[in-house]
Amino acid sequence: MKGKNIAIAVFSGTGNSLEAARALTAALTEMGRGVALFPMERSENHIRPDADVLGIVTTVACFSTYPTAWRFIDALPPGKGREAFFLATMGGFGGGMQGPVRHVLTVKGYRPIGSLVVTMPGNYGNKVLDEAKNKSLKDAAVSRIREYARELEEGTARWSGGVPVVSGFFAALAHGRKPWNMFRRIFPLTVAAEKCTACSLCVKLCPENNIALEDGLAVLGGRCESCQRCVAFCPSQAIYVPGKPSVQYRGTSLESIMSLRNSDCS
Repeated sequence: MKGKNIAIAVFSGTGNSLEAARALTAALTEMGRGVALFPMERSENHIRPDADVLGIVTTVACFSTYPTAWRFIDALPPGKGREAFFLATMGGFGGGMQGPVRHVLTVKGYRPIGSLVVTMPGNYGNKVLDEAKNKSLKDAAVSRIREYARELEEGTARWSGGVPVVSGFFAALAHGRKPWNMFRRIFPLTVAAEKCTACSLCVKLCPENNIALEDGLAVLGGRCESCQRCVAFCPSQAIYVPGKPSVQYRGTSLESIMSLRNSDCS
């Protein structure tokens, strides 16, 4: 990697991807790189003028990634030869999403230099939280991410990807509303009125601006992309799927997710 100043755009639901981005940032900083994180969902953010490397860190969803992340990637300004790398977290299968991301970056004039997808703890439908297993998964992911940072630094990183037809299909599907509407019908998020304290945290955190307070109660709209951020960070655990009890999982702290939300890379 030739560039010294790195801007990393992050989309994270329950926090796994943010922790991955923080691990990568720490490793690159130790190598003397200047690194700044900023959230994909804040449209006023952009790649700062002095950044000569772009990093994209997001979450695997629908064997691709969320509409919020795709909107950011699709709206990137011309790369003009700027280096770019990619990191994603998944629960099981990534779907080869690196291929479609690389295609967009290449068309826009970026120079893709490396990609990595790592496994992190499951963040949905946990009957119990296996702390030992989760710690093992996180430790292994962080170790691989630090190795990836060295590969980027030394110029030995590679950009892997899936079968173009398959990964392209999943990417096209993820751009639309059908998979997210289907997921919302199968796993309809509901607000427990007796638990909601109208703290408005979910309103602030929702990347789709899909939650509002009405008569002292959080109300979910129709644009949910099932990122689970509201479920993970609701302090009273008022947002849930009826008939499918699960233990609340957070991949990072509330302070970390709020710090990312409020950061500015301009």
